[in-house]
Amino acid sequence: MPGTTTKHGPHCTQRHVISSRKNCEQQLGMPNQVEMGMIKTEIPIPTATTRADVTVVLSTFNGSAFLPQQLESLYAQTHSGIRILVRDDGSSDGTRDILERARSAGCIDLLNGQNNLGATRSFFELLRHAASTGTEFIAFCDQDDVWAPDKVSRAVSALSGIQSERAAMYCSRLEIVDAALVPAGFTPLPKRAGFGNALVENICIGCTILLNRNAIDLICQNLPSKVLIHDWWCYLVLSCFGEIIFDPVAHIKYRQHGNNAIGVAQGYLDRLRRKLRRFAGNGDGRYWQSNQASVFKATFGDRIPETQRLLLDEFTGAKTAWRHRLRLALSNDIWRQNGFDNIVLRFLIMINRF
Repeated sequence: MPGTTTKHGPHCTQRHVISSRKNCEQQLGMPNQVEMGMIKTEIPIPTATTRADVTVVLSTFNGSAFLPQQLESLYAQTHSGIRILVRDDGSSDGTRDILERARSAGCIDLLNGQNNLGATRSFFELLRHAASTGTEFIAFCDQDDVWAPDKVSRAVSALSGIQSERAAMYCSRLEIVDAALVPAGFTPLPKRAGFGNALVENICIGCTILLNRNAIDLICQNLPSKVLIHDWWCYLVLSCFGEIIFDPVAHIKYRQHGNNAIGVAQGYLDRLRRKLRRFAGNGDGRYWQSNQASVFKATFGDRIPETQRLLLDEFTGAKTAWRHRLRLALSNDIWRQNGFDNIVLRFLIMINRF
């Protein structure tokens, strides 16, 4: 939000951690030496003594079919001190009635107004409101999933091991289920995280994200009016200025159905269809990854560390100069998680559709 101060600047480096139950003592305060952009495995086991204020922000839109089950899973969280802040984005089904009953029962706080802003702007509005309360952590939540009871406590425990002055974000793997919660697999584990990946791919799915207070302040200093999606923006910001912990254990049943706002690709054919749609695009009217990178550059300016700034200049410059495109396409400083996706990325850069 405007006027918010933060302790973070170009001096911040990044450690990208993929976490498990091993080596818990390191995450709880012992020194960690992790090469930037690499993945390390460590996460503390939640304890009963972990106590922190957490605001879960939930944006809804015509979600009456699955919203009650999601709310019940939020009420069942083992972590104490949870506030649920909801904004409805102009629903025309029974969603608003469900939310009003929950508010009347004292289970949630509901923002006034229900103009249709779209998912990203709606979540940014929730983030702005939650940040103004002084909450210690903020978690994003979708309307149609089911959270494991320890979802919040595990995320808080992971971020509690981060140095107090650092901006940090937790995210995790997801269990993919169908509309009836029948398991259909898991989202893939990332091999390598970092700013060069965040420019071209998002590995941090919003409903898994938990932000600590410094990350909240960092992101809310100047929320942009247009980005690709709110969770991708968080990944881009934290990959440049903070720490990211990726938990390989799934704590959310990620429901896939006909009305998902985004969802995940399921299988090779689904991924291929999405790539073809992206390639077809709509020409100059599309909001590209390079547009988001330009917004990031304008938002943070001189605060961007030199290494990331040089890559950002190369990335944005490639839109207007073929020599930059060739150099970028041959560079290992940007990457996607999948080998085939990496090949496609280089091709799209060369034809200036990125």
